[in-house]
Amino acid sequence: MAKKSSVNKAGNYTKPTLRKRLFQQIKARRTMGTAAGQWSARKAQLLAKTYKAKGGGYR
Repeated sequence: MAKKSSVNKAGNYTKPTLRKRLFQQIKARRTMGTAAGQWSARKAQLLAKTYKAKGGGYR
């Protein structure tokens, strides 16, 4: 059984599907010395910046 996503469990994101898609794309690539598939603080910063640039917001 697939695990249900908890991306917007707290209701913090205005576009949770966009953020989830960006999260998967960023996590899958090698960035700033972090291997593909690993999560890092730098990738979290990149996710926030990209999410805002694509029209996402926070509540």
